[in-house]
Amino acid sequence: MKFLYPTFLFALLAIAIPVIIHLFSFKRYKTVYFSNVSFLKDIKKESKKKSRLKQLLILAARILTIIFLVFAFARPFIPTNNDAQKQSTQLVAVYVDNSFSMNALSEQGQLLEVARNKALEICMAYPPGTKFRLFTNDLQPKHQHIFNKEQFIQQVSAIQASPTVVPMSLIYNRFASENNENEADKNLYFISDFQRSISDISNFSDPGIFSYYMPLVPNEVANLYIDSCWVEYPAHRLGQEENMFVRIKNSSNQNYQNLPLKLFLNDSIKSITNFSIEAQNEIVANLKYNNTGNGPQLGKIEITDYPFTHDNNWHISYFVEPQLKALAIYSNDSDSKEGLNYISALFNNDDYVQLDEMNSKNLQVNRLVDYNAIFLLNIDNFSSGLLNELETIVHTGTSVVLFPKFKTDLTANNNLLSAFNASRILRIDSTEQEISGIDYENKFYADVFTKRENNPVLPKINGHYRFAGSSQTNENTLLAFQNGDKALSQLNYQDGKVWVFAFPLSQQNESFARDVLFVPTLYNIVLNSLPKQEISFIVGKNNFINLPRNLKIDLNSPIEIEQPKTAERFIPTKTISGRSVRLEFGEQITSDGHYLIKNDDKTVASMAFNFDRLESDLRYFNNSEIEGRLQDAQLTNATVIEDVESNFAEIFNDIQNGRQLWKLCLFLALFFILAEVLIARFWK
Repeated sequence: MKFLYPTFLFALLAIAIPVIIHLFSFKRYKTVYFSNVSFLKDIKKESKKKSRLKQLLILAARILTIIFLVFAFARPFIPTNNDAQKQSTQLVAVYVDNSFSMNALSEQGQLLEVARNKALEICMAYPPGTKFRLFTNDLQPKHQHIFNKEQFIQQVSAIQASPTVVPMSLIYNRFASENNENEADKNLYFISDFQRSISDISNFSDPGIFSYYMPLVPNEVANLYIDSCWVEYPAHRLGQEENMFVRIKNSSNQNYQNLPLKLFLNDSIKSITNFSIEAQNEIVANLKYNNTGNGPQLGKIEITDYPFTHDNNWHISYFVEPQLKALAIYSNDSDSKEGLNYISALFNNDDYVQLDEMNSKNLQVNRLVDYNAIFLLNIDNFSSGLLNELETIVHTGTSVVLFPKFKTDLTANNNLLSAFNASRILRIDSTEQEISGIDYENKFYADVFTKRENNPVLPKINGHYRFAGSSQTNENTLLAFQNGDKALSQLNYQDGKVWVFAFPLSQQNESFARDVLFVPTLYNIVLNSLPKQEISFIVGKNNFINLPRNLKIDLNSPIEIEQPKTAERFIPTKTISGRSVRLEFGEQITSDGHYLIKNDDKTVASMAFNFDRLESDLRYFNNSEIEGRLQDAQLTNATVIEDVESNFAEIFNDIQNGRQLWKLCLFLALFFILAEVLIARFWK
């Protein structure tokens, strides 16, 4: 406790007056003579004790009256912070939490409206000339300026709910790091519901600024929401069965039974299932359907829940290729042309896979990027230009399939393998080996075999390459020989894949080309050569997209992004690096839903955006928990304002001058005066 006017404490010397009066009684006594007073001795003793107690109580009441009167004039107070702030040049920053959770209702109304009113009360409580800063979740550039009172009021009145979610440490640390020209005191007010997911007080950096925390308590609400969504296969082709996984969370204390979960695709219901979920729990549900159309697929997964509806939907988008393109590169050698004949026979007259052929002698390297899968058929040499181009296109999603040529000199094949960090060839094993091992558990062969035979008749291969032991964790052996050597392996390299056979495709190994294993293996290689796609993005977090390399885009025509619901369009920033095109849209996407990428007014791609689910976790810190975290962070100049419902003018007086106690002292002084009167009047 401190005193605003400590010099008044010298008046405590007046305590000596009642003490002196008590010690020296000025009352005159008159002697009365009795003939026999022996029977009065007991009464005299008892009266003397009561009289002494009465006088002591009166003395205590008088002393306490003087003490509290002196205290009342000395103006005692309990400082809110370690240092009371009395500078005339104060910089006051106010953070108004305008996230979706502030749409909840409290006893005073909607939390966001209450927060705006409190921000205005803070502004009006400070004296003229005070400078203000405003922070919201949007972190808008216009809020980076210093405002006077009128400007601040105008900006606060325009605050609306926002899907953007930022941690509180970002606000605190940004304000603490700002340079202040006049070296004014920095005051930062947090007006929020203090959700646990964003209240990262432990990450506050500078304990020097004065911070105040005003928790707004919502009514108890229940929220059931879709937290995230993903697919089993990141690539999508025509006729493929999609397995969509949906994580649903229940942040309420209520159990839900047999609620519907719906999937809409291109405005038509595609799949529906029911789910049950317990209180304060989560589940993963799945929806299955087939891709029956090509082009952009715009989907929405939906549940029903109130009062929070912004997290009831999850939008998805992906592109189904209408046709896949494969390329067979061959040489003039006879065994290479033999391999080409088998590949051509497989894809001849196929409506979905278009096969092109190129001779390695007159290869157009710049066209390789147009293909989903490239077959290298028994080629004896690879130029440095071809190796560099293959590495580049595999990096961006193309698949390369190697049928190696049998040569004593292993340099050419190993140069290709080393470009993708694949296992190197050690030597040729000339013994005839039967393919006996099939990785049935791999999704590559998931839909190939209706049943597994114990002793299937599989093709025999006349000689194969043996490879060094692989330390690659992303390399899978799909086919293996009887002796354990791999016959076909698949290696993931960046966004693409490298498929390596241990033997050439030629008449020498015609048994493989005519076996039932040949068709599904090579066809699935092409089908699995689709580049992976992101099915959804988060509003406020994902601000750019890299367009798929195989899109036919006219870079001389404008590229625009359109929201189909509102028909609004904007032009993103276009960055071209080599063959990749990057579109940056910054903060221009502010709502969830689907967005179409237009090139020359034609839809070439699509995106789906969803609101951040941090706002859906409706768990809050109470006052004591906030204070505990402030103490753990050693923020000595931090104060939690508990009586948020009071007018801020009273709270502001406590902040500036501490908690005033002079009214309490005056009340106590009056109480002890009354106590003295009552003791003197009624004590007999």
